[in-house]
Parts: sequence; C-alpha cells; structure tokens
Amino acid sequence: MVSAISSSSTAAATTNSSSSAATEAQLKVTIKEKNRELDKATDEKTRAALQKQITKLQAQLQKLQNADKAKSTAGADEQNHASTATLSGESDRIGSKNFDSATDFGQREAYV
Repeated sequence: MVSAISSSSTAAATTNSSSSAATEAQLKVTIKEKNRELDKATDEKTRAALQKQITKLQAQLQKLQNADKAKSTAGADEQNHASTATLSGESDRIGSKNFDSATDFGQREAYV
C-alpha cells in the first residue's frame, strides 16, 4: 500500500517537473530572443524597456528553478519517510546512537 502511494506521488512529481521543464525552456528561449532584440535596439527607451523585460523573465526563471529544487527535495523526503515508516510498537530509537567518532569507548550506546 505504501509503494502505491509513493509511486503515484512520483508520477505526479514527474508530470509537474516535465511541465515546468517545458516552461523553463520557454523562458530561456524568450530571454535569448529579448537579448537579441536588446543588441539590435538603438533607442535608449527601447533598450531600457527590453532590459526590464529580461530582468523580469530571469526572475521568473529563477523562481521556477527554485520551486523545482524544493519539489524534488520534498519528494525525496516523502519517499524516505514512506520507506522508513515504523510499525506499531517500534521505537524511533532503533538504529540510533548517542555518540560520534570522538566519543570515548565506554560512553557509547546504540539501539538495535
């Protein structure tokens, strides 16, 4: 049952990422076109307007890329949580420890 839930959420994430990838590609193409127009423009007013449009498009692209990163990390966290779900009566201390490599030998505890 858990695998069915995680596979459906993975499919939804794939659909969202493919549509956002298309939008990201469109934004990149639009930015390139605006940069070409900016290079050809001679009027200072037109250049300023184009630069403003390019800045807005770049901000949209950055926002979209940040959202994609957040979705991918959230999806990975969700998959990790689903795969490590505890059963009734299990302790969350199983597999944990209270030491690191600098702790003296006699002061170590691990729960198996």
